[in-house]
Amino acid sequence: MKNKLVYALLATLAISYTHAETTEESSLFNSFSTSGSVAFLTDYYFRGYSQTQGKPAVQGFLRVDHDSGLYAQLFASNIQLDIGSSLELDYYVGYDYFVNDQFKLNVQYLDVNYPGTEQSIPDADYEEYSVAASGLGLLKENDELNFSFYYSSEYTFQTGKMLRYETSYRYPVADKWNAYSQVGYNQFSSKAAYDVLWATDQKDSFYDYKVGGNYSYHDYIFDLYYVDSNINKALSNADDAVVFSLTKSF
Repeated sequence: MKNKLVYALLATLAISYTHAETTEESSLFNSFSTSGSVAFLTDYYFRGYSQTQGKPAVQGFLRVDHDSGLYAQLFASNIQLDIGSSLELDYYVGYDYFVNDQFKLNVQYLDVNYPGTEQSIPDADYEEYSVAASGLGLLKENDELNFSFYYSSEYTFQTGKMLRYETSYRYPVADKWNAYSQVGYNQFSSKAAYDVLWATDQKDSFYDYKVGGNYSYHDYIFDLYYVDSNINKALSNADDAVVFSLTKSF
C-alpha cells in the first residue's frame, strides 16, 4: 500500500510524456522531458558503507521532469548486503524551485526497496524525506554549494528515526573538469539501533565524506573519488576506498 502514491505519480508522468510524443500540439504534454543514465562503478559506496562488498556495480537511472519543477525518478543497482536480495530499486518524487538564477530549493520523497529480501529479517525497505538549498554560481560560473537534510521515521531494519545532514560543493576547475567534495553526519535513534546497523553499541552517529573530480566527454562522465567514514572500522565494508565510475547519459 505504501507505494501506491509513488507508482501512480510515476505512471502519470510516464503516460503523459508518451502521449506528448504523439500529440505535439498539446503544450501541456510538451512540457515534460526525460533523461537518464547507465553507470559502471568499481564499488557502490553509499553514505560510508559499500553496498557491494567492495565489488563493481552497474546502475540505471531514469528521470521525468515537468516544466513546473515537479519530477519523478527511478534508480536501480545491484547490491551485496547479505539480506537475500541482489537488487536495490528506488523511487523518487520531488520538486525543484528556483528562487532566482543563483538559489534553488528542493523537496523530495524517496522509497528504497530491496525486492526478494529474506522474510526472516526485519524489513530492510524504508522511506526518506529531504529538503535542500543550493547556491549556484557563487564563486565561479557553474559552481554549486548544497545543504541537505534527510529524515526517515523508520529506517532500514526497523531501527527507528534517522537524520542526515549533508553539505556538498562542486567547483569547475576547467572546461569539462570539476572537483567536488561532500560531508555527511548521520544520527540514529539509539545506540541499540546503531548496533543493529553497524555492529557496535558504542555510539549512535557517524560521519562520512567524499573528495574527487570528474571529466565530461560528450555524453560520458568519468569520475574518480576517495570515500571514508567512521562507522565501525571493524567492518571491512566501511573501510575507506577509491572509486572509479563511468557514466553514459542519454
